[in-house]
Amino acid sequence: MKWAFLLMSIYLLAGCATYKQDIDAGLSLAKEGEWKKAEDKLEDVLDSSQDKLLYYMEIGALAQNQGDFERSNELLEQAERLSDTFLPENFSNRSWALLSNPRQSDYRGNGIERVYISYLKSMNYIALAEKENNTIKKRELNDAALVEMRRIDIKLNEIRAQTPSYQDLNAKENQAFYMKALSWLGDFYSGGRDTDKFLYRDDAWARYMEGLQYEMNGEIDDARISYEKAANLYEDGYTKQYDLSSTTADRAWLDAIRMMQKGGFSQSEIEEKIKAKLSPAMQETLKQYHKGDAELVVLEHQGFIPDKKEMTVLLYADPRAYSLVLQPLHGGGNAEENDAFRWFTMTYADINPLNLIANYKAGGAWGTFSGIFTKRVILGKAAWKQLSDVKIDKLLTEQSIRVTVPYYGRFTLDQHQPTLLINSPAIAPFNNSLRMTSLADIAFQEQLAQAQRDIYEGLVRELLRSWLSYQVSSNVQDQNVSLLLNLIGQVAVFASSAADTRNWLTLPAQVRLTREPLAPGEYSPDYRVNNKTFSLGKVNLEANKIKLWNLRNPY
Repeated sequence: MKWAFLLMSIYLLAGCATYKQDIDAGLSLAKEGEWKKAEDKLEDVLDSSQDKLLYYMEIGALAQNQGDFERSNELLEQAERLSDTFLPENFSNRSWALLSNPRQSDYRGNGIERVYISYLKSMNYIALAEKENNTIKKRELNDAALVEMRRIDIKLNEIRAQTPSYQDLNAKENQAFYMKALSWLGDFYSGGRDTDKFLYRDDAWARYMEGLQYEMNGEIDDARISYEKAANLYEDGYTKQYDLSSTTADRAWLDAIRMMQKGGFSQSEIEEKIKAKLSPAMQETLKQYHKGDAELVVLEHQGFIPDKKEMTVLLYADPRAYSLVLQPLHGGGNAEENDAFRWFTMTYADINPLNLIANYKAGGAWGTFSGIFTKRVILGKAAWKQLSDVKIDKLLTEQSIRVTVPYYGRFTLDQHQPTLLINSPAIAPFNNSLRMTSLADIAFQEQLAQAQRDIYEGLVRELLRSWLSYQVSSNVQDQNVSLLLNLIGQVAVFASSAADTRNWLTLPAQVRLTREPLAPGEYSPDYRVNNKTFSLGKVNLEANKIKLWNLRNPY
């Protein structure tokens, strides 16, 4: 068993690097809009059983970008079935990942990815419905799109049941001083970081899309309810959490009010809501909507969600304080190393008062200060004795152990203001696009929320792997062979340490919305942003109908 482990560690050295290089190559093609070439590349990379969910999500998204909506839905339905399975991972799967690295376990996905499987499927059904000439089949496809919206609603309700709401967080901010003091004392033991505020707890944009699709299908009251849910979420905290414009809530309220107008609400109720919820500018936008108008709605899915990177942290022992200490390996040069170091200090560094005391005992005033750049795991005398009994303390004093954790580097969302051109002499260009969500920020904050779990799992995994390697060499009688095996084992374990940096990389970084009421007729719209032009071609806009333009901008 021990010899097999050592050979396995050596075998894994090349695999991780090759996987990362191939993923980057596929993503580079996608960023150039080479969807088919990107699919061919990623199809080869994601052919392992543990990446099956990623395969269906990535290839399903790329198929949609190529306009192959039926195949996209077939792939995404497979992803749906896998992501909706909550059965525990089997023992062999977990054991293999523990002895090798977490990338060897089945990829399970996360909340935002589960939501966007249904989101993309609904876009596919809308596109298929638009192409369908048969009235009955068209209605069935539109109904299927609504089913996916209802699936999103169920998924978001499951997430809400497991996370504190924005109201809960706001109540925490406004609580009495003595309650805040008690909470602060509790941080002595929790690391001083409140990760609740980073959690993905609901999705205002997904709720808005529910409203849009209900409106497209003439279900006015359901549309109003969904738009109002979206507006309330934007106001309660979604806008602040993901650094969006306050106009997002205004836009959702405007559409909720339009549904009130269509749904037979009294004029006094409508006027009251307009005064309470709409800015003067948005009130002017509302006046542009007239009975019998058509509407062009552009959904620009721009860029790509950032990819996770891998940070190296060194683990060593501090017997005087009965502690394990984690310190980032910082080369002090390039931007990626600087980002990794900042991530460490932001998420792991010792701001916990108990750890500051332990740092002070270990190194005086300098020890307290240096704790800003380390993370200390206080075990105590009894736990340290247990480590001594299995000689892990000796292992840790003879060598440093490499622990790897995932993190996100810094990213910047595209800030260019899009322009919608209707290509009609009587209609001026429109420049009122709104960023309605940032999937990049959602992914970033989700990683922040689970950072503590990542580092503790990494610590346990690498301790076990290093201990097994140590046992191989220590049980050999010949001293020279033992030293050689120990060296080989240390190098193999150190080099094969890896973090799970997998995520759904072909999701967009952000979604921007443009909505324009227009007189019924034939148009040839263009959409320009960042020196790129996208054309919809000739479209006939019908009275009281919405034309949805699902635009994928890779640049």
